[in-house]
Amino acid sequence: MAENLTTLPSTVRSTVSGVLGDPLRVFAEPGPVFEADVTFDDEARLPGLTQLLRPGRRYTTFVRIAPTSRAAVVRTICVKFPDAYGPGDDQDFLFASSGDGAPLHHFAFPTSRADEQLYSSLWLYLAGVRPVVFGASAAAGSRSGELSRGDRLDFLMGGVIGRFHRIGDIRLGSEIPRASVGFAASHSGGGLRPLPPALFYRG
Repeated sequence: MAENLTTLPSTVRSTVSGVLGDPLRVFAEPGPVFEADVTFDDEARLPGLTQLLRPGRRYTTFVRIAPTSRAAVVRTICVKFPDAYGPGDDQDFLFASSGDGAPLHHFAFPTSRADEQLYSSLWLYLAGVRPVVFGASAAAGSRSGELSRGDRLDFLMGGVIGRFHRIGDIRLGSEIPRASVGFAASHSGGGLRPLPPALFYRG
């Protein structure tokens, strides 16, 4: 299956690989890990019936930015909320470089810069009883094209149709040497539930 996917155009190949559980490991590239503060806006329009998504709530998280290549590749941001629902019970999000609004937020787009880019979860979540897509948007300003300590991203959410809107803030802190952060769809709870294909994905 993986061999057949390699002949497809890059955007289609990356998106299809993710839908099939990422046999090409497009979304599992390693990258630097940062400690980060995530704060949901006081006025954020958040779905009810979730433990994590609360206006004004602040969390200390770990964020992986990958890969470090300067080439035009699919880039990912993995956000881990450690012990979100109790000891060892994390909440993970994985965002890939993408577009804004349906159907673009379901496609992974290669880019040569980690900053000045929108990222999407690509797949739907149920937040309480509401289907949503999550994402992040890197603010412009990094001269290197990378994301590193001191950079800020908007935490985004959108509906099945329509564009993303900001619900919070991600501020990157110190890089953690030799740290590794991965995504597991099973790391979810508190009224948040990834739907297929995200339900079967690890990265």
